[in-house]
Amino acid sequence: MRFAFLTELYHPNLGGQEVFFQELAEAMVRRGHSVDVYCIGHHTSLAVDETLNGVRIRRNPLSNHYLNPPIPALRRNWSDVLRFSAGVRQHVVPRRYDFHLVNQWPLLHVAALPRKLRARTGIHWCEVREDPVLGQAQRRLPRMVGSNFAVSKAVAAAITEQSGQPCSVLPSGIELTRYRVAERSRRSGALYVGRLAPHKNLPLLIDAFELAAARGFDGDLVIAGDGPTRADIEDHAGRSSLTSRVHVLGSVTEAQKIQLLSQAAVLGMPSQREGFPRVIAEAMASGLPVVTAGFPENGAKDVVSQYGSGVVCGTGPADFAEALLTAQAQWDTFSTAGLAGAQSLDWSGIAQALETRALEVCGRYPVA
Repeated sequence: MRFAFLTELYHPNLGGQEVFFQELAEAMVRRGHSVDVYCIGHHTSLAVDETLNGVRIRRNPLSNHYLNPPIPALRRNWSDVLRFSAGVRQHVVPRRYDFHLVNQWPLLHVAALPRKLRARTGIHWCEVREDPVLGQAQRRLPRMVGSNFAVSKAVAAAITEQSGQPCSVLPSGIELTRYRVAERSRRSGALYVGRLAPHKNLPLLIDAFELAAARGFDGDLVIAGDGPTRADIEDHAGRSSLTSRVHVLGSVTEAQKIQLLSQAAVLGMPSQREGFPRVIAEAMASGLPVVTAGFPENGAKDVVSQYGSGVVCGTGPADFAEALLTAQAQWDTFSTAGLAGAQSLDWSGIAQALETRALEVCGRYPVA
């Protein structure tokens, strides 16, 4: 089958949806399908057209301003979104793909597809927002396409409730064989892996670690990743009474990340806003319990609850500290549940689920 993936950004930009679309595309290629990816190029040095691991990537437009717009409050350069959406109609439609998988972001590209193609199109919903404007999109866009997928059961339920349309789950996957599982006696401390950005809320984790350590939480806190708030995080860690036990590593390699996941006792996810963070699936595959906070837009809480792989707690430092201690005390229970849940998150099964749905749609709406 011939698939078109339409997504906001793609490799080498780093982010949860970038990884999702890249690894799913490569999994589909391994199953014998062809996949063309259409995306915005976040830097003018990138190739307009290249093939990576069997996936053809077409970037249009290329822009140095997409992630750094003239009006920072907009978070994206919307003139690039308009150019991308216009390019979708120009370049995707004539190629007569069997199925289109469309990232929910940047929204406008969904409407750019002609009505006759939307029956063979599925939107992948990575998160649900409470913003009134985005709420309208969550109600209306699912009705425009033939299929809707979500990164988790909770997101799927929210999209179905808001739009009245069925939504199946297509989670963020992993390759299970990459990860290592170590017994509890060889692990210690708390770990964060991910981008350092304001909504990741790392000061909460640092403050909670300080409280938990005073009550006997063993080991250090390791923060791996980089981003715009790194200097602020380092400053906050430096003001902690346990500064010698808080380590901000910066960016790490894939091999280093896998090693960290096998060494830590608890993964801390203090984010205010998430979809299905890939690192939770990676933690589950490593037998690593997860602690996350119950912020309304934090989809991580729904994932942890669904799989029973850790603790969902309140949003204050004392709540998070208590959860770290609970995860440590009930480590075997959470680790076992996470390992069991990870079996359903291997890319091979996720790719097969997309293939099955695409075959069903093509049987009902063949390419004219």
